[in-house]
Amino acid sequence: MKIEKYIVWLIAAAVSIKLVLFLYIAGVNPASIMEADSSGYLRDAAAWMQYFHTPSEGLQHSLYRTPGYTFFLAIFHLWLNLPLLSIILLQFILNIFTAIVVFKTIPSIDRRIALLSAAIVLLDLPMTIFSSMIMTESLHVFVLSLFIFSFVKYINNRQLGWLAGAAVFLMVSVYIRPVGYFLGFAMGAFVLYLWGKNILVGVAHALVALVLVYGFLGIWQYHNLKTFNDFTFTNIDHATLDQNGIIGRYSREIDPSLKAMPPVLYYVYSVGRNIINLMTTPGDMKYLHSGAWRIFGAAFGYLFVIFWWIGLIVAVRRFRGDIVEQFLLLVLVYFISVAIVSTGWHVTPRFRVPMVPMIAILSARGWMVLLGLL
Repeated sequence: MKIEKYIVWLIAAAVSIKLVLFLYIAGVNPASIMEADSSGYLRDAAAWMQYFHTPSEGLQHSLYRTPGYTFFLAIFHLWLNLPLLSIILLQFILNIFTAIVVFKTIPSIDRRIALLSAAIVLLDLPMTIFSSMIMTESLHVFVLSLFIFSFVKYINNRQLGWLAGAAVFLMVSVYIRPVGYFLGFAMGAFVLYLWGKNILVGVAHALVALVLVYGFLGIWQYHNLKTFNDFTFTNIDHATLDQNGIIGRYSREIDPSLKAMPPVLYYVYSVGRNIINLMTTPGDMKYLHSGAWRIFGAAFGYLFVIFWWIGLIVAVRRFRGDIVEQFLLLVLVYFISVAIVSTGWHVTPRFRVPMVPMIAILSARGWMVLLGLL
């Protein structure tokens, strides 16, 4: 009971940090909420509003961005007339709801794991940083947490309704941010694995999930075909995979020391370094133009990364084939792989935000083992 009290204090501290950060941004540096991509999201939000008023002209949304977050901005910012600072506050509230969903994902018998998982979600620095900007991260990770919650429920009771819910939440998350586009196939494969020898039920359930995910994603692809003559979900890969991605990177390498490596060694070194950058960089609060916030972010950020890494390592070392942990590890490895393949040397802590629910649950479990409470 004593450790639960400490974790509750951690949660209270995390919420307080977000509140203080919001007040600082609102009072001192409101311009910091606009990042390089923010104006593009607002332009596409305006395209939604134009479509609402004159649907006969069609939706003039860009092919580059997916429509989920821009629709969110259109409703809350342009239709309900909430100022952009209120959108930031709403995104911080979504962080809290994400923590609640992660808390609810853990069975009630593991209350200490659930509480610590929620605390890790709220304390995550990149998640806080990108939630304080007009960016997709807060909405995306919230919907992803609902996907994790629904699929864990499905694992535990095998009811098709929970799988259908997981498929819908995954589909919505892809509309917000396309990084999870191929996760539906991984989910379908895991459903087959889950049912084992009961192959007919497994195939039927997997097909339901795949139809729900890719059937609804296909609607937007059809829109892009009609509007741009391009049957793709987004052409963002031209700015990420084609320019920065790890595939074919050796032929595009300009660093003489790296180019001197044999191709196999080059890719082993590159992937290893990129994974280290992705999974250990804490995030930078330089956007606030405040020395105090930057020092706080660096000091707290590195300590927090060390903290959750310790728990994660223990959880992986003590891995005993728990089916839920297998699923969490699968999703975690998926997002790591996509981040490395698509961005290579340009990977940043921003690409770790979708992993926060999985990291939080696994790391919390590891810490409970380390403390002798499991």
